[in-house]
Amino acid sequence: MRLIISLMFFIMLFSQINYPTYADSDVWIVELDEEPEVVVENIERDYPFVEILYTYDTLLQAVAVKGAERHIEDLHQEEWVQTYSKASTYTAPQIQNTTSPTQMPDYHDHQHPYTGKGVKIGVIDTGIDYNHPDLTENYKGGFDAVDFDGDPMETTADEGVPTNHGTHVAGIIAANGSLRGVAPDAEIYAYRALGPGGSGTSVQVLAALEQAVKDGMDIINLSLGADVNSPDYPMAQAVNKAFELGAVIVAANGNSGPEDWTVASPATAKNAISVGAAYTEIELPFIEVFDEEPIPIRSIPYSEPWDFTQPHPIEHIATLEQLPSSIHDRIIIIEKKHYKYGEIVSEVSQKGASGIIIYSEEEDDPNTWDWILSPLPVAYITTEEAETLTTNENWLETIYLKDENNIASFSARGPVTADWTIKPDLVAPGVDIVSTVPDGYAAFQGTSMAAPYVAGVLALLKEQEPNASPQTLKEKLLTATAPFEQDPSSQGSGFIQMDNLPDQNYRIENEAINLGKVTDSTKKHKHILTIHNEDETPLDVTWNMPRRQSGLNWNIPLTTTVEGLSKADFEIAINIQQKILKKGVHEGYISLKLNGEDKQLPYLFIHDTADYPKITGLEIEAPPFDEEELHMKLYVAEDLKALTIELFDQDLISQGIVLDSESISQGTFEKSLNKKDLESGIYEAVIEVVDDQNNTLYESKQIMIP
Repeated sequence: MRLIISLMFFIMLFSQINYPTYADSDVWIVELDEEPEVVVENIERDYPFVEILYTYDTLLQAVAVKGAERHIEDLHQEEWVQTYSKASTYTAPQIQNTTSPTQMPDYHDHQHPYTGKGVKIGVIDTGIDYNHPDLTENYKGGFDAVDFDGDPMETTADEGVPTNHGTHVAGIIAANGSLRGVAPDAEIYAYRALGPGGSGTSVQVLAALEQAVKDGMDIINLSLGADVNSPDYPMAQAVNKAFELGAVIVAANGNSGPEDWTVASPATAKNAISVGAAYTEIELPFIEVFDEEPIPIRSIPYSEPWDFTQPHPIEHIATLEQLPSSIHDRIIIIEKKHYKYGEIVSEVSQKGASGIIIYSEEEDDPNTWDWILSPLPVAYITTEEAETLTTNENWLETIYLKDENNIASFSARGPVTADWTIKPDLVAPGVDIVSTVPDGYAAFQGTSMAAPYVAGVLALLKEQEPNASPQTLKEKLLTATAPFEQDPSSQGSGFIQMDNLPDQNYRIENEAINLGKVTDSTKKHKHILTIHNEDETPLDVTWNMPRRQSGLNWNIPLTTTVEGLSKADFEIAINIQQKILKKGVHEGYISLKLNGEDKQLPYLFIHDTADYPKITGLEIEAPPFDEEELHMKLYVAEDLKALTIELFDQDLISQGIVLDSESISQGTFEKSLNKKDLESGIYEAVIEVVDDQNNTLYESKQIMIP
């Protein structure tokens, strides 16, 4: 079960199920078999009641159209139509400003001689409050892919649930006022892909990404994601294409940690610079318990920060019905049971409590609760921790313990299924990050905050080397990293080291040693990386042998020198003894010295098999103009001998097997279902897979049927 440790709250990329609504039931996306220009002429000529909102011609072939359903249905019959999809949105509650920072940070490293001047950065997000005094000077324009116009302002209260996420992201990159961003002179362009309440679709994100590429953005920041751990999900393919066309793409790794295999598209894209969240020093709140280990405070998103400095009386309540009429100044401890989270918050807060601690059984994952804004602090602890606390204490005292150089627990982990690559690529500051929001400032946390920090650093590098390719900039960035005492799956190459960047005179190409899945003892599994010496003086390269492991033999390059203004290739390889080497994920770091400076290169491979999700991205939706069928789509990480999916309702009663197939190939799998067989609602999908080693594995996922 995931336990969220949060000092304040999460931002976007939630692990809970999202409920689709239709922002505009008359808007459709039509993917085409012909060139969009030709199709546009046909639509304008033959369909006068259909309005063309947007034409995709760079990252995909499609048009966004608007019109009454009867007119769209006529259009649907054209032979050049490949697929149709209604413009649906996925909504989540919006974070509000619960703090008033007293000191404005300066994220720009003044030791770095560059400020991002002349570098164009596209922020694909909820829009930007371009009237904010810290952003107005650097804001240069953009596009709104929600309303399809040129005004990418954040959603305001009179338009729906207001947003502030994009403004916060933009401030980290390039605020230049009371708060200074990493690259305070960079040019900011806003691409609004997420509308009221921070909601949007992949269609809108693709439109924004395509427009940003057309507008010539040097760097594009994507602090958003989808629940698909796959390297070739359509969004990831679009990101790779954008990178090839000249834009450096920075993607938040997601907030679904701390388990492995939780990184999601578009951060799974090969060319994306995927960023996890970390911190160098922080104080974490714990509950002190006599003669026991302190209990960590896991703050529930959207609740007030847990910042108690004085002891408070605690009261353990068996049921909400037993709440006293007045509970002022007390912290209430209550089991979740059958209650809704919002019901507990409402009842307890109305009676004057100072805070709430909720506990539940392991299977009741708090990530699936319907979070709401809470006017008081709310924390989650386990049943065992609750028993320890209530047995030993009548008063609750919060202590604050310092933690240094660590990965944020919520930061999603890799690796990526199917190609077994290391993600994130690196980590950056992502906890308690103060930045701009409409009408002020706020402290947020999440990988959404770490990604723009890296985007700002890339702007400094781009100004320093304006002709550098996206690949070169990515290599220079990752070379200037150092790992914490964590595995590559949580941090990639490590934490960004700003001190190393200005005078760094070498870079490593292909530094992440991704060896994939290894099963053959007769084969040498190898990886080739290149060290570029950009200085006139020779570069000494000294390699260190990794720790010995039973069944594994490393072939490491010899110590050598890379001559000035040249490059050298290095082959790193492994030989395995299949019967001896432990199965599963093997990862760590290979160390070397470059002119005496330590550098750690992440490596990862999978021997035979591992406990990774074999199925991702499972969804069932209603196709347009079809009253009888549903469309099921999922992504298969590797070839399977058999795949079965059975649906259970909320009472855990089976509603039937919707898929029972053999010989399923790796990639996207689609199937039509009879709509009459399945009622609308929330289901638990139990997935049984038989892999190529005849292992039977089970997974489960909550899905919604429209």
